[in-house]
Amino acid sequence: MTSRCLPAPQTVRYCPPARRLIARARRRQLPVHRTTVFATTLAALLGCSPIVREAEFVGARDQVTDVSLEGPFDGQIVDATTSEPIQGASVVGVWSYDQGDGLLGPAGSESVLVKTDQAGRYRIPEAPLKVRGPGVRLVAFELVAYKRGYVAYRSDAVMAGGARTDFTLRQNRIELDKWRESDSHADHLLFLAAPPVIQQLTKWERDQANLDLYRALGGAGAGAGPTAPGDGEPTSEETPTLELLDARGLLPPDEVRRRTGYADAFDVKDLADLARTHFYHGVHLQAVDRDETFDIAYRVWKSPPGGLDSVQETFEATLPGVEQSSEITDQTWVFDSDDVRAVAFLDPEASVGLLLTCGVQQCVDIETAIILAKFAADHLDQITTEAAPESVTAPGPSSGGMLR
Repeated sequence: MTSRCLPAPQTVRYCPPARRLIARARRRQLPVHRTTVFATTLAALLGCSPIVREAEFVGARDQVTDVSLEGPFDGQIVDATTSEPIQGASVVGVWSYDQGDGLLGPAGSESVLVKTDQAGRYRIPEAPLKVRGPGVRLVAFELVAYKRGYVAYRSDAVMAGGARTDFTLRQNRIELDKWRESDSHADHLLFLAAPPVIQQLTKWERDQANLDLYRALGGAGAGAGPTAPGDGEPTSEETPTLELLDARGLLPPDEVRRRTGYADAFDVKDLADLARTHFYHGVHLQAVDRDETFDIAYRVWKSPPGGLDSVQETFEATLPGVEQSSEITDQTWVFDSDDVRAVAFLDPEASVGLLLTCGVQQCVDIETAIILAKFAADHLDQITTEAAPESVTAPGPSSGGMLR
């Protein structure tokens, strides 16, 4: 029996099983003719491997290794400002195939998802090459890197527009810019064009993108939603109201003073680093006429789009290297330093995540911060919603440099 696979140029890969088996037989000095019969029979049964086009982007051919669209691919992801490695970023490799002779058409794709390690490094293995059939070609590879709190990365394009020219297959360095309040979630999602394996991670952002578009179209006011069909002005019952999460009752200033012994007043305001939504509220208890080491802040997520996985990613990025414990719930993170105490927990039953940070003058030890977080955990029923104010504006810069 002869294989249906035909000889191919050097840049085309046909029937790797046959080639590898024959090479193995030669290394082991086995009868090559027997291996050849078996290999060609196997290839005929399974079909030929796809043709692999030569990689065209930067770094496809270098002086160290001979690489192709198949991979492997590796590199490191760092913060563009601090150059610190970013742990837990999602990196997706997508291989695209086409098929046909003359009239070409898509033949499907394959993807692999990996996470960066503590050093921010990733490695995507070789393409699975499971898409097979007559005339199938591997024609493209794209890499997407995503981490909440940063602008995403694509190997073929940049957020500002245009093609990317600095992507390399091996030892690729990715610098992620931190998300700014002036950035648009809608534009970000259009740029990202997230592959299916990463769409679950971006669910939370879709809701924020809808809110951005709603405001851009003049719907910033509480009653400025789309009008109901029909003649005349809509009634108040027909006008949708923008609801915002309200977590101010979760940790009252009087309770804080009772637990910490602090005697002076707090100014209660919203944290300005993230926009307040119907599923997120950041509360800042700012000590009046004191520096930020007397401040307390807590961030609350309730029933966020996409679930609590993205909230956990936020905790792990904010508190790097902290292991889970069970001080409050089975998913608790405790961080203690010379500048700030921090406690975070997830309550899956209530679908709530909370991150509390406390200055070292207010919380003299980590136990005090844990006590405050436990109080909040026992009063999650105090989380409510309220109608948005008449004018919703983008938050300004966060006050102070402390991790709040």
